[in-house]
Amino acid sequence: MRSFWKKFRETGRKDPDEGKGQYGVDYVGVSELMRFNRNLLEARKHERSGIDLYTRFLEEANDERGREMYRKLLEEERRHIRMVEEEIEEHKKQGCWS
Repeated sequence: MRSFWKKFRETGRKDPDEGKGQYGVDYVGVSELMRFNRNLLEARKHERSGIDLYTRFLEEANDERGREMYRKLLEEERRHIRMVEEEIEEHKKQGCWS
């Protein structure tokens, strides 16, 4: 995601005032940023749901093969949620979180 953020921030316009509203605010950029931030929150919510689901399945698994599969899926979901949370923290550090 950092590469997306870097591209987003570096997308230069030939005219620095292009896309800016009456008060010099880049409303298009702000709108895109807000949408991206909402998507991060939505992604985090879905990852947490996945963790809850796979935890339940792990508890209900009847054999070691099934338990191992759910452990791996839980590990993946936890890795995903860390990635999303790191991106959220990066946005906050850059002052781009609303």
